Amino acid sequence: MKEAVVVTGAAGGIGRACVSRLAALGFVVLGTIRNDDKAASLGPSVRCIQLDLSEPSQVARAAEEIRAFRLPLRAVVNNAGTSRSGALEDLPLEVVREVLEVNLIGPLQLTRSLLPELRAAGGRVVNVGSGEGFLSTPLNAPYCMSKHALEALSVCLRLELAPSGIHVCVVSPGQTETARLARARRQFVGLAARTSEPYQDLVAARGRIAERVGFSPDRVAEAIARAITDRRPRSRYFIGADSRGAFL
Repeated sequence: MKEAVVVTGAAGGIGRACVSRLAALGFVVLGTIRNDDKAASLGPSVRCIQLDLSEPSQVARAAEEIRAFRLPLRAVVNNAGTSRSGALEDLPLEVVREVLEVNLIGPLQLTRSLLPELRAAGGRVVNVGSGEGFLSTPLNAPYCMSKHALEALSVCLRLELAPSGIHVCVVSPGQTETARLARARRQFVGLAARTSEPYQDLVAARGRIAERVGFSPDRVAEAIARAITDRRPRSRYFIGADSRGAFL
């Protein structure tokens, strides 16, 4: 019987590259997407599940759909993420909450819901982190907060689940050319007009950083595939000198 891998945020960037790589390796890929209209673009080899990680009821329903496939669950890849740019003084608290729900609470809820299936199959949890899980940057606080917390979550899960034979890995990419990065660049274009006067110099500096060219999502997908298939998986896979440098 084929094994299944769940990949959240399958519609673009790292997620799309990941589902393509895993399908090529022979896994049944269960890809979560936020909008149904993107399902067809992923091709017939991916079973699409609609999921907004900020909605607990949708997370619970997605877990039920995954269980309904009745396939051995090799891994859950928590890849989906979002970010919002701005000074903490200016950002509405509901925006901060949304980023934490999508990047942290939703992945935790989904993973917890699927632990019986992972335990039965000797499966793995692969969390997609970031260099900003170690090195915080101004005007990107909600994202940094969520990724710092994801690091702590991953360590705690790793220690708690080790006796069950479930490996927990973190794949930590540096700046990657994804839709999230493109959105961040667009956000910075008009950020000065939405930012309080004391932060204008930071807006200019962060805008220059955002313009740096990232690397291909395929490199991240390859590391995720290794985290799933390596006989002795590492606790962490770095992609890019900027990610490793932030950790050190």
